[in-house]
Amino acid sequence: MSNCPKCNKKIGAFYFKQNCPHCNANLMYYDFDNRLKEDAALAEKEWSAVEKITSGIKTSAVGSLPTAARLIMFFAPVVVLLMPTFRLDDSTINLVSIIKLVISSSSDVFGNRAMLFAFAAFAVAIAFALVNLVVSLFSFTKNGLIRNIIFTIIGVIAFAGVAIVAVSAGVTLCNFGGFYVSIVLMLVVIALHIAVNRKIKTE
Repeated sequence: MSNCPKCNKKIGAFYFKQNCPHCNANLMYYDFDNRLKEDAALAEKEWSAVEKITSGIKTSAVGSLPTAARLIMFFAPVVVLLMPTFRLDDSTINLVSIIKLVISSSSDVFGNRAMLFAFAAFAVAIAFALVNLVVSLFSFTKNGLIRNIIFTIIGVIAFAGVAIVAVSAGVTLCNFGGFYVSIVLMLVVIALHIAVNRKIKTE
């Protein structure tokens, strides 16, 4: 069922004639100009909303020096894991060495509890770098700052927690190694979230 645009009376679902059976108005072209203007206004409103979102994402991602610094800092904690991070027996473990070990002999990693959790710690650091990157694109929204900080803190806790489990399973943390530097850099991201939020508010 639909209504006539002129007299507003009900028209049956199976009525296919061009003119209204009640007032004889042309159902297709009656008040066509006004309806076209309404459609154009609606389309403009929808496009404006899309433009606002894309502009907000751009501002959140690369709109200023703090956002550019934050973008780099998301992956800096992963890069520093190229430093010696864990030690098992007489061998040091970093991001590259554990990836090589997984490729050449995955059973040595997944069959050893200590190595498995060491690998998981690296994986968590990489995963949260990507998660924080995606979440940060919406820094311009009302709860953007709180959301960014929460996800960053969750990432720090998850990374540290898995690393601690790896230590309890048999590896040791290298003194002044990748783990400690990575944690510090992850916490620096929180300060950058705040700086980005201030910059967005002033624009």
